[in-house]
Amino acid sequence: MEKIKERTEIKLDKKDRQIMHELEENSRQSYTEIGKKVRLKSNTVEYRINKLIQSGIILRMFAEPNLAKLGLKTYRLYLKMENISSEKENEFIAYLKKHPKGQWFAALEGNWDYIMRYSLRDEIEFKKEIDELTKRFGDCMKSKNIAITIQQGYLPLNYLTGYRGTTRMQTLEEKTEDVDELDKGIMRELFENSRTSTVTIATRLGISPDAVQYRIKNLLRNGVISFFGAYYDPEKFGYTRYKILFWLKHITEDKEKEFIEYCVQHPNSAYLNRNVGEWDLEVDFDTVNVRDVHRIINEIRKRFPDIIKDYSILTILNEHVPNPFVDAVQRS
Repeated sequence: MEKIKERTEIKLDKKDRQIMHELEENSRQSYTEIGKKVRLKSNTVEYRINKLIQSGIILRMFAEPNLAKLGLKTYRLYLKMENISSEKENEFIAYLKKHPKGQWFAALEGNWDYIMRYSLRDEIEFKKEIDELTKRFGDCMKSKNIAITIQQGYLPLNYLTGYRGTTRMQTLEEKTEDVDELDKGIMRELFENSRTSTVTIATRLGISPDAVQYRIKNLLRNGVISFFGAYYDPEKFGYTRYKILFWLKHITEDKEKEFIEYCVQHPNSAYLNRNVGEWDLEVDFDTVNVRDVHRIINEIRKRFPDIIKDYSILTILNEHVPNPFVDAVQRS
């Protein structure tokens, strides 16, 4: 099991938090645009953003793709490991980091040791991925579980910024859009860094800046790019991320909507997804300690006593986000 990162709490002023809010809303905004909103000069905004990056507060600024628009489904695989040596675990992690179809994976503490999210065409592809993983690491895999994600929500970290941000929900049943290799190349660059200039992208892909700008607008208009966001390290502020798995009962459409809305609006929620699988819903909360997680769960159980059947708490220790477009064309 990977060790949790050392926690070093950092204090920010109001302007830093305003900038963080603006980056969460749209991380591709220019320094000038952000400066007008937070009442700072553009060079001051640039300096503060670079300082946030250097301090490790900003982990990523990225374009979030809606992979359902590319005809892909989202599958989740949960693993409990046993008798795994440090060498074998390093090999396992390296394999996941380089996986071209992996969206995200995390090391956990709790009933599961790892969770992987894949973007694949169908269940047959998913079965092949599980079979390949079992072939390589089956001797170390004690148990597994699977789920299909039907909706996922990216929730703003209001507790960090002090401002109410925009909730982004993706329903993973979308009309597919046609994209070519140049579109995928643009998305690869923006997934790595949403602030990469059109000139830089154009140089790398061998096309004009105007063509890049046109294609980005088209990808946004068609919903292939959902939003430009920013990802922050909650541990820099003394918070740990916990993933809560919820089993629901006696559920109706209205009750489910009410429960999801409550979780979405909670100031400490960070991520949500609805599953087809053993459990129904996963919600990530950032809290100072596990006692606060239990407090949140108790509040939920009191508010929704008729639909919460059971729950399980997982601590997220480390995360990695592979680039789903890493194999796209690059001409520079």
